[in-house]
Amino acid sequence: MDIFPIGYVKKENGTLVELLPEFIEGLDGLKEGNFVKLLLWFHLSDTPEKRRILKVHPRGDPKNPLRGVFSTRSPVRPNPIAVYTVRILEITDGKLKVEDIDALDGTPVLDIKPFVERLDCPQTSLSLFR
Repeated sequence: MDIFPIGYVKKENGTLVELLPEFIEGLDGLKEGNFVKLLLWFHLSDTPEKRRILKVHPRGDPKNPLRGVFSTRSPVRPNPIAVYTVRILEITDGKLKVEDIDALDGTPVLDIKPFVERLDCPQTSLSLFR
């Protein structure tokens, strides 16, 4: 399996997604105000030891009871992939200014997908988890 970054998170006056030049054409069709899903690689959590951790204290707080990583947003997981849904605030020269996220400067961006309400928030599915 080959996964490579299409860009990187930059923390400059907010959060920017700066695409590598060869991927800028892929932004065609996105507009300011659109919501997108960002898929990131939490590269600082990518060690063999951290990939084996399956239970964590939510938000890294030992006062919180241990939970399985799949029920948390912890960066420590078997594949340290992060998913964010954000609004595009500005598009300039291959850079997306987006709503602030907690990813660190230099975090690799794996993909950008449009947020589609009927697919990303199916109302019928939500009732199954209540």
